[in-house]
Amino acid sequence: MDAFFVSVEEVLDPSLKGKPVIVGGNPDSRGVVAAASYAARKYGIHSAMPIAKAKKLCPHAIFLRGSHGRYREYSEKVFEILKRYSPLVEPMSLDEAFVDLTGCERLHGPVLKAAEEIRNEILEVLGLNASIGIASNKLLAKIASAYCKPNGMLWITSGMEQKFLAPLPIRRVPGIGPKGEAGLKRMGVKSVGDLARLPLELLEETYGKWGTSLYRKARGISDSPVISETDDPRSISRETTFETDSTDPLFLESTLSYLTEKVAGQLRENKLFASTVALKLRYSDFQTVTRSKTLDMPSAEDHILFKTGVGLFRNLFTCGAQVRLIGFTCTSLTPHPHRQEELFDDKDGQSWDSLYQGIDQIRHKYGFKSLLRATSRGGNWK
Repeated sequence: MDAFFVSVEEVLDPSLKGKPVIVGGNPDSRGVVAAASYAARKYGIHSAMPIAKAKKLCPHAIFLRGSHGRYREYSEKVFEILKRYSPLVEPMSLDEAFVDLTGCERLHGPVLKAAEEIRNEILEVLGLNASIGIASNKLLAKIASAYCKPNGMLWITSGMEQKFLAPLPIRRVPGIGPKGEAGLKRMGVKSVGDLARLPLELLEETYGKWGTSLYRKARGISDSPVISETDDPRSISRETTFETDSTDPLFLESTLSYLTEKVAGQLRENKLFASTVALKLRYSDFQTVTRSKTLDMPSAEDHILFKTGVGLFRNLFTCGAQVRLIGFTCTSLTPHPHRQEELFDDKDGQSWDSLYQGIDQIRHKYGFKSLLRATSRGGNWK
C-alpha cells in the first residue's frame, strides 16, 4: 500500500489530499513519524524520523495523531480482497503482503491481468492506492513493488532478473541498511551489479552468513515460500517514547510494568502464550539495544512476564544512561501453555487463571486503567 496511514486519513478527510501530511502525533512531542504523504516526503521526511525534525523540515505540514484501530480496519478490508484471488496470502505488516498466484490462472486469468484487477478493486472499494511487484519469487517481487511506487505495477519476467537488478543501488536490496551500505561502499560496491561480481568466498570471509545472503540476493535468488496467513499474530509488543529522556530506573521499571500488562492482556485476549520475552531500550543518542530470554514454560501471566522483563532491564540498563524509548515484546507464541503443575499443588495454576480472568473482566467493563499492578502506578499512562 502507498503511504497507507496517510492514505486512510485522506479517505476519511478528502481535504488532506495533495497536502504534506504526517502521522505520528504532536509535533512538539518526542515521538517519531509513523507515515508521511508523498507531498511531505519531498521535504526529506520519512518514517521513523523524529517528529520534531520533521516539523523543522516542513513547518506547515499537517500533523495527525492517527488511529491504529482505523488502520487495522482498512488493512483487514485489503486482506479480504487479496484472499479472493489466492488462498496463499502472507501478511508482512498492516500494509504489505505477498500473494502467490501460482495455479490461479484458470480463475483470474494471466498474472498481469489478475494483479491489475487486485489493484483496481482496492482503489474502487477502499479508495486506496497500491503498488504491485510481480516476479518469480518474494525477494524480486518486493524489490519491484518498491521500485514502482507510488501507484505502479512492475513485472520482472523470467530471464530478466539480472538485467533489472544490476543497475539498482544496493540500498534497494532488502536487508541492506545504512551501515551495510557504508561497509559495501568501502569495498567499492555501489550497485547490485557490483555486488554480484564479488566472489562468494570474499563475502563469506567479510560478512559470514550475511555474506552468503548478499551473494544470493544480488543474483535474485530466493526460495522462501509464501506462507498463508494465520489468525494468530507472530508477536505482540508495546513500546513508548518519553516526552523527556529518563535516567530513573524506578520510573523505567514502572513503564515496563504497564507495557507488560498491556501485552499480557492482549495475549490472553487472543488465547495465546509467549515462549520468549524481549526488551528494547533506545537511548538519547538513538542507539538501540535489545535483549531476549526464553521462558521455562509459555505464559500469558503478568507476574511471570514482568519478572522476566525486569530481569532483562536490570542486566541491560546502565546507571545514569538517558533512555528515550522502552519496549516490551512477546514472541514464539503458542495456543498451548504446556503447564507442568506441582505434584502437591495442582490448583495453583488454576488460581492464577481465575485471578487474571477476573482482572480482564473488570478491565473490559471499566477500561484497562481501572485495575493496574502497583508497579504500574508511577506514570500518567495513555
